[in-house]
Amino acid sequence: MSALKDFSYKEEEDGEIPVLVTGDENNLSQILGHIASDGGVNLVSEVKIDRANKQVEESGDHTKKIPVTIITGYLGSGKSTLLEKIALKGSDKRIAVILNEFGDSSEIEKSMTIRNGENSYEEWLDLGNGCLCCSLKDVGVKAIENMIARSPGKIDYILLETSGIADPGPIAKMFWQDEGLYSNVYIDGIITVLDAGNILACLDDISPEAHWHGEKVLVDDNLTIAHLQIAMADCILLNKIDKAIDDSEKLKTIEDKVNSINNLAPVYLTKFGEIDLDKILNLHAFELASLKKQQRGTLHDPRIRTVTLTFPPLKNEAEYSRFLNEFLRVVHWKDFGHDIDDEFEIHRTKGLILVGNDCRVIQGVRETFDVFPGTRLPEVNECRIIFIGKSIKEDSLMKILKKVIQL
Repeated sequence: MSALKDFSYKEEEDGEIPVLVTGDENNLSQILGHIASDGGVNLVSEVKIDRANKQVEESGDHTKKIPVTIITGYLGSGKSTLLEKIALKGSDKRIAVILNEFGDSSEIEKSMTIRNGENSYEEWLDLGNGCLCCSLKDVGVKAIENMIARSPGKIDYILLETSGIADPGPIAKMFWQDEGLYSNVYIDGIITVLDAGNILACLDDISPEAHWHGEKVLVDDNLTIAHLQIAMADCILLNKIDKAIDDSEKLKTIEDKVNSINNLAPVYLTKFGEIDLDKILNLHAFELASLKKQQRGTLHDPRIRTVTLTFPPLKNEAEYSRFLNEFLRVVHWKDFGHDIDDEFEIHRTKGLILVGNDCRVIQGVRETFDVFPGTRLPEVNECRIIFIGKSIKEDSLMKILKKVIQL
């Protein structure tokens, strides 16, 4: 629909109505000469052009999907400080910051602020029960979609802060699944903020009692929420680095510990949440068709870790079908017709599968995964699939794979 439809002629602004000049291409010079001799007629006034440009600019593209970045991390890690810094830096983006750190508060409405330089818009976002980590998770997506619909042209990007004790997996899956249902939002990535001074204690605190943050954070089998927040991350900020910067041995231990859980996500050392926005925004982490080389740590966490399988390109569609049905679905859905000796859980999956000259990209969160076409790069000559999960073993996964394809 044209943005000019509501414009009306205003003589005080638009001046005299121009006279229609007729002719064809053969007397174009005569027409132009007539215009010049008349003082250069403004066929459309500059005021009207400015009004039109402003209206078009403010209307924006209401059909585009809005990226959502999930910010997770324990209470006190620096999530809110990071969000504030991002909002202040986002001068070329209209960023909606949704604060969802409720702590001991019982309120269910939080103020949502859209920042764009000195301009701000504020409204109330009601998530129904006050927290995204709850049984009615789809309410959160719908609330955000409705908020976008009520604020056309005002939002370019959404930053969503989760509760400090939230497992980001269900939240990420909620947005990812909703994206395929003609949603106006899509998940761009998960940023996990860690407190350099306390993260080792968080990972080692396996007491079934309340955590020193005041909440129970033990998931099961010595696995903590901190493990899950690191495992799900597409980018990790080791914040408050000033607490460990003078202890190089401790810092090395922290980095090795984090890499042993998730060695796909880059780790950035930060103080007070200071970081370049291009390192954490527009990651397209659930779309990328390329996988970075893993960083090998010297420590290994037996509870949750990263495993990479590499193997030759699949020969044909029949072999790919077996790989999909008898391997990928089996390891994600362990009751899918196969007995698996080892007990393990997959939390994140990324992969590139070559089938002849074609390339297919795998992205997965927990038991949900998707396969979509990718572009085969010249330097890619083997299949590569990466799992991040609990109690996973490379030899066990390879054993299943070898039953399916010829290696």
